Amino acid sequence: MSDPAVLKKPPIVTYVVIGLCVLVYLWELANVRAVEAALVNPILTGGVSALWTLFTMTLVHSPPPDLMHIVFNLLAFSVLGRLLETLYGSFRFTLLLIVLAWVASAAEIEFDHSIGIGISGVIYGIFGFMIGASPRNPFLWWFVKKNAPMLIGWAVFCVVLTQMHVLAIGNAAHFGGLIYGAIWGLIYGLPRYRFAFIGLAVLIPIIVGVMLPSGVESVIQRLEQSSNSL
Repeated sequence: MSDPAVLKKPPIVTYVVIGLCVLVYLWELANVRAVEAALVNPILTGGVSALWTLFTMTLVHSPPPDLMHIVFNLLAFSVLGRLLETLYGSFRFTLLLIVLAWVASAAEIEFDHSIGIGISGVIYGIFGFMIGASPRNPFLWWFVKKNAPMLIGWAVFCVVLTQMHVLAIGNAAHFGGLIYGAIWGLIYGLPRYRFAFIGLAVLIPIIVGVMLPSGVESVIQRLEQSSNSL
């Protein structure tokens, strides 16, 4: 895999994903419960047959009147997504989004024992890719140095907010996406070891997929305990 050339095609995939998130949010304005029933909750009842919700739950954001979740997520996704799609092309960017959604959503279920919504895990995965790829891309190296304090700092601050019970944030999705994205980026950033990183990039989604049923069971048990305590 050689270093990518800058493409002149518009970042259509980035715009499509933003559009889907906006459409889902408009659907939430009309019927939040229907959105959750269709795009989030099936993983709790359908098991393996509902694995597609690992992707659809990334399109769902905190319901109205909360606007901050979707606005800040889509602003960040727009900046990072357009940049990476322009550099690496729509096909590779789409493939990256798919595996990031899978890993980030599964990590939230397996390590935080909760169902996460929103595209922030994917956003951190994109930034992780940039970190991994930056050793061989001077522009990404500059971009990462400029933005890492803010993005990594916010991820750490989110952990603090969660531990203080101020907000319920998908920290496992954030860090799971960040680490897995970095592994993908290292395929390009350290080409000497690309086959090792390709192996990890293939193996990790398989591992989290195998672990997923037990993670879903833990989420169900946690929800039942919360319900019984009310």
